[in-house]
Amino acid sequence: MSPEMIDKFDALVKTLEKKLGTTESATAESLFPDARLSQDSLLNELVVSMLLWEASSAYAAKAIERINEELVDLNELRVCLPEELSTIIGVRMPRSLERAQRLIAVLNEIYDRENALTLTKLREMNKRDAQEYLSSIDGLPPYAAARVILFGMDWHAFPLDERLAKMLSVEGVITPGDPVEQQNAQLERGVRASDSAKAYSLIERWAQNQRVGSRSSGSRAKTGSVKGATS
Repeated sequence: MSPEMIDKFDALVKTLEKKLGTTESATAESLFPDARLSQDSLLNELVVSMLLWEASSAYAAKAIERINEELVDLNELRVCLPEELSTIIGVRMPRSLERAQRLIAVLNEIYDRENALTLTKLREMNKRDAQEYLSSIDGLPPYAAARVILFGMDWHAFPLDERLAKMLSVEGVITPGDPVEQQNAQLERGVRASDSAKAYSLIERWAQNQRVGSRSSGSRAKTGSVKGATS
């Protein structure tokens, strides 16, 4: 991030803090306090993050509710057929079938590695090893892996998917048109480690509020500038 982009990012975070009136975290437990998919906090964060990836919290909440209603646990989820799981989480959910395929593949790979559905092994690792472990899981979006690192392990990361990247590009804090992986690297270099959890949480909640606002106003979904929203 250039010095100008860093200044814009800092200004955006301050504006969002005033606008949203909260610095509440965007962990799985904070976003969905009444729903849990696993007693393993790291695994719960991972699965919820995969449901939140490229989707709204409303879609994710409904998917969590349906999974808890239709399936006994995540072991039953991992042996579902992709089409079956897509129906459970909702065929209208963005990337529903792809998301189902990824969830099944990720959970099965974790099970094959650990002979159980658990990520507690990560707590024995340093950051580099934990990142390599997660990044080597086929089908796991970097956004979800970053949320596990940030919220589950309390290490520096900045979760970014295409929906957040579009919004931040409008604000001029990342380079428009760059691959999301490159934009993510810009943010992780430019945002201070001590600020990453707060900054990401504000941006995630801002994104969710914009989606709710777009639906409730009857307008088409868009990624408007926070400047216009606060003027």
